Amino acid sequence: MTVELQCANCGQPFYCHPSDAERGRKYCSLTCRSRHRSNRELPPASRTPVNFTCKECSKPFVMMQAYLTAYRKKFGRDPLYCSQNCSNTGRRKDADERNRFKCLQCGKEEIRNRSGGRRIYREQKYCSYECKVAAQMQRAKERFDSGGYKKHVKRGGYVWVYIPTLTDGGRRYILEHRHIMERHLGRKLLPEETVHHRDGNRANNALGNLELFSSRHGPGQRVVDKVQFAIDMLRLYPEFGRAAGCELRELPHPTDAPASV
Repeated sequence: MTVELQCANCGQPFYCHPSDAERGRKYCSLTCRSRHRSNRELPPASRTPVNFTCKECSKPFVMMQAYLTAYRKKFGRDPLYCSQNCSNTGRRKDADERNRFKCLQCGKEEIRNRSGGRRIYREQKYCSYECKVAAQMQRAKERFDSGGYKKHVKRGGYVWVYIPTLTDGGRRYILEHRHIMERHLGRKLLPEETVHHRDGNRANNALGNLELFSSRHGPGQRVVDKVQFAIDMLRLYPEFGRAAGCELRELPHPTDAPASV
């Protein structure tokens, strides 16, 4: 159901909804409203020009007191820019200056990225993905070096340590006693180097319980040394040799044999 009203500018009747009439509608169209407002006599004070200087281009511009009053009521401050272009440029510069930050990894100053072309990523802490990964690896290495790593005991009683990918670039497992010795030496252990437990407890990987062994000739002993050791034992314990069915006999030295004629 519509309500009939009379236009305050052209005097022609028009129809509108009751809700528009309750809000005080007076004109049949926007054209009549504009014409009627332009023909009204405004107080002299509202037509007083007020001078400003553009914050971006430094050019002077003027705003009538009536518009300035409405502007202050809406925004709570005086106008800063002379045009929309200057406003866009100046506001972008202000936003970039407010969102300038220092990368936590490399220390370089950057401006926070705009996600989706508009919104600012206010939680941004790093200037690039590479710096973010480097920071994550550094934190992971600090946690690992402080002893915050996973470990478990396998068959044989040795303790194995899990090294995550972010720590050294490759996920792997390593024996804890070798890892502790490498940290103590500040380098990787060589293939011929081994770590020995002093008290024989393979789970006790305290640095004071570990000692470094090195052998470049591989496992085993020379046969000549083993034979000489067996001879020395039979000489020291002949009764045990005879009980085992083995007796040591001294053979004449080759130089003691009679010379051939």
